[in-house]
Amino acid sequence: MYLQIHESVGHPTELDRVLGSEAAFAGRSFIEPANLAEKPLIYGSEHVNIVADATCMGGLGTFAYDDEGVPAQCIHLIKDGKFTAFQTSRDNAPKIGKNSSGAGISDGWKNLPIVRMTNINVLPGKFTLDELIGGIEYGLLLDENTSWSIDDIRVNFQFGCQMAREIKDGKLTGRIFKNPIYSGSTTEFWGNCDGVANEAHWQLVGVPNCGKGQPMQLMRVSHGSSPARIRQVKVGVADV
Repeated sequence: MYLQIHESVGHPTELDRVLGSEAAFAGRSFIEPANLAEKPLIYGSEHVNIVADATCMGGLGTFAYDDEGVPAQCIHLIKDGKFTAFQTSRDNAPKIGKNSSGAGISDGWKNLPIVRMTNINVLPGKFTLDELIGGIEYGLLLDENTSWSIDDIRVNFQFGCQMAREIKDGKLTGRIFKNPIYSGSTTEFWGNCDGVANEAHWQLVGVPNCGKGQPMQLMRVSHGSSPARIRQVKVGVADV
């Protein structure tokens, strides 16, 4: 879940990317400022609740104040599947009539602050992992991202994983596949989420090398999530 969160939620909700500041280098975003009001955006199902939380205990993207002096905050990016907020800085938040969300960060004294994701976390759901698996007639439990590719507006993607465990009739069979690849589009993927595991399964994972900007700035962030059940995902696998 962690790389999926990073690439299909973290980056496209950065307002400077939405406004075009990354267009010539790392691309833009499919989200528009109008999606906050007159053109509401359904980002996922009602099970999808995602926050940008700079106050998260133990996160690599946790701090007291950003580099523009704005206090750390926890904001809902997606609430019950609906897009609700951008990650912003003092520089660009007024352009959409908002205050900074406290995401103006630089990697050192020589670079200007730009909008950087903090800890982008999927909030826990109400299911146990066994309950999620139990509701699958045939599917795969994917683990450990190893590669990624996503287009320059953060819609169409393909991700590779280290392994996949076969699920049949609601149970893990013990069969393992290597190097599975799955693909999809952002809002369709999150829209097909019909369950997220509970807090007992929630983990926070660090990402030490998120790059953005010209000149390039490297930052550390974290992503928290429990396993989630996503229907109708296109997957390719190889036998072990």
